[in-house]
Amino acid sequence: MDVLADVLRGLHLRTKVYGRLEMRAPWGMRVEKPGHALFYAVSRGSCLLDVDGARIPLSGGDFVFLLGRSTHVLRDAPETQPLPVAEIYAIRGGRCGGLVHHGGAGAPTTLVSGCFLFEGTSLDPLIASLPPLIHVKGDGGIAARWLESTLQFAASEMEAELPGYETVASRLSEVLFVQALRTHVASLPDAQASWLRALTDAQIGVVLQRLHEHPEKPWTVESLAHLASMSRSVFAARFKAVVGEGPLTYVTRWRMHKATQLMAGDAASTAAIAQAVGYETHSAFVKAFKRHLGETPGAFRRRLKEREGDAVPAAGQR
Repeated sequence: MDVLADVLRGLHLRTKVYGRLEMRAPWGMRVEKPGHALFYAVSRGSCLLDVDGARIPLSGGDFVFLLGRSTHVLRDAPETQPLPVAEIYAIRGGRCGGLVHHGGAGAPTTLVSGCFLFEGTSLDPLIASLPPLIHVKGDGGIAARWLESTLQFAASEMEAELPGYETVASRLSEVLFVQALRTHVASLPDAQASWLRALTDAQIGVVLQRLHEHPEKPWTVESLAHLASMSRSVFAARFKAVVGEGPLTYVTRWRMHKATQLMAGDAASTAAIAQAVGYETHSAFVKAFKRHLGETPGAFRRRLKEREGDAVPAAGQR
């Protein structure tokens, strides 16, 4: 099993490309706390990103992922005063997609922007391991060249506006996101605990793979240590150092996360789901579920039904 792919499927990742932004200096764009993940890809030119007190220069081929917890500003130069993002998209009636022109008559910069929406994030190991910002630079290397070619393709789709262009651009954006995750993992210090880094660990990665394949098995620290070919004590210490939490804590959290996925996409009974994620009794499952999610499985399912049909936010609603 590809553990990262398994987790991404469970998040029900939805992507919306807001458009291809053709900016000419002077230009600036302010996005108030959006509350969802955003991305910006620079296919031409350069700009500055101001977020959380930091100023980050961006240039052609760069890709930026933001978790969306902070207000941020994109602009051509430090002295340029930004406009709210809703005003920039007002020329298209607030609609997403296609080509948007903004700014003066100076140096050009081309951006592709959009959002990522994740469902069921409260117990998800990927979301918990993501930093507020991932910056993938397009300044050399095989990965960077591949990223830039994907970026140029996405920008071309947004400009052409041929039938199905929004679907193509959205799928390309998901590819960019996975590539950003790979680049982020490669940049992590060896000593830093991270679920993403654990996926590449020769011994712990095998354990995570088996856990994700079979959450219903009666896992113990001993049985997991056996999978890693390690002693119980060495494995427990190694797992916590790499993943950031103890093995049985992870097992329980993953089972609860898997249960929420099954409830979202299956009509199975709560008792059947309890067995599918390793609980022998319905009552034990309900107790664990409420402890981790703060509500009973029945209340969780009712809330899911109420949320069905929620729309992806428009650019001006960030």
